[in-house]
Amino acid sequence: MKKIWILFLCFSSLTIQAKDYYVTPADISKLKEILGNNTLRPGDEVILRDGIYTGLGEVDFSARGTNTDSIKLRAEHAGKAVISGALKMRVYGQYLQMEGLFFHKAWAKDLCMIEFQKEDGVYASHCRFTNCVMDDCNDPDKSEKPVKGVDPITVSEYWLGLHGKNIRIDHCYFANKRIGGLILQIWLNEYDHLNNHQIDHNIFGARQPYGGNGAEIIRIGNSWSSQLESHTLVEDNVFLHCDGENEIISVKSCHNILRRNLFFESRGGLVCRHGHDNILESNTFVGNNIEGTCGIRLINQGHTVYDNLLCRLGGFGLLVRMGIYERPNASTDIQKEPLTSYHRAENIDISHNAFIDCKTIDLGSGSGDKEPRNVRLAYNYFSNKTNNIRISYPEKTLSGFYFMENRYIWADGLIIKSPGFKRLLQAENHDAKEQTRVRECLEKAGTVWYPSTAKDIRYILSKY
Repeated sequence: MKKIWILFLCFSSLTIQAKDYYVTPADISKLKEILGNNTLRPGDEVILRDGIYTGLGEVDFSARGTNTDSIKLRAEHAGKAVISGALKMRVYGQYLQMEGLFFHKAWAKDLCMIEFQKEDGVYASHCRFTNCVMDDCNDPDKSEKPVKGVDPITVSEYWLGLHGKNIRIDHCYFANKRIGGLILQIWLNEYDHLNNHQIDHNIFGARQPYGGNGAEIIRIGNSWSSQLESHTLVEDNVFLHCDGENEIISVKSCHNILRRNLFFESRGGLVCRHGHDNILESNTFVGNNIEGTCGIRLINQGHTVYDNLLCRLGGFGLLVRMGIYERPNASTDIQKEPLTSYHRAENIDISHNAFIDCKTIDLGSGSGDKEPRNVRLAYNYFSNKTNNIRISYPEKTLSGFYFMENRYIWADGLIIKSPGFKRLLQAENHDAKEQTRVRECLEKAGTVWYPSTAKDIRYILSKY
């Protein structure tokens, strides 16, 4: 009997019941203590009662959940816990989840509002930011336009900074960022770069033109880490009226996948700016002939561009840029061939895409003397209802392209004077494919509780 009692006590100590911690807007100090004192255990939940939480300042959310029992910071009722004012939140540990929170008129106390690290080397892993909204979060003391003669970083702020590994951002709504800086920045470093992050089923709403660089929606890496592999997945997201600058998503690292995203009436494009071996698959671009709406811009090497649908773009549907340098293969190359520059486009496969009523297709523009090399265009479809399409290709670049089984149709028959293009007598109909893709992407994107989600979806559907 004594042995049984001892075994019971041991088993009980291993099955400590998870706790719920309820917090009100009057308990800011209590909230910060609970989140940051490392007493939270797997399965615990910190629950924010309805109300406006302002003046949080610096907050640490540090704990270690498990793959079966995450630790949550959530709203009691989704969208009713509103976080505003200056915020610098550091999330680190593992299996932590933030859910149902509404960030409104909050801003970064420092550079980043929510950062998934404590400091260099102390990162988050297997964490999730889900069913949250960040809307109109702009520091009132910062300009909505670039300031001449001022370091851009001092007048910018990021909403989310991802470090570490296996961070998921999903089913959220982001809109109305006006000052410089990104909504979502993924950071890499030499010793911690296989991120395996997942960005999915979000709606990225209106972002007004900023007037300079540094207003992307998502950036994966940066120039200095661009030769490293990130393995980030960006899929099933909606980008509506994202007009901050000419790069909506800026890929600056290697081995990422971007698929099934919808870019709708957004004045910018999906850009492989630095890095190599990225996959762009089954994305849909709809510009409705708005000036500045763009498609895919390719620089560097090893990319796969497959099954993308690009419709009625007022800018380029496809741009393969000239290079200034070769790909750096050693540390000595980096000094000679700066990572901030343009490297040769090479070993790229562009196949089974449809370019419909896009203003330009650009094969080899830009300064530099490193022409694209071993770029395959195969089984693509090009069409335009008017004669204003322009296919730009310096003659010297054509030797670097291999054209095979491409199809085209427009009134005057203008096309590249090269084998590999077949002129059709009748246009193909991709309308049903476009509508199906748009509806499927909208079906599960964003937050169900936030009115702007439904409003944006109604707007897009009204165009069909």
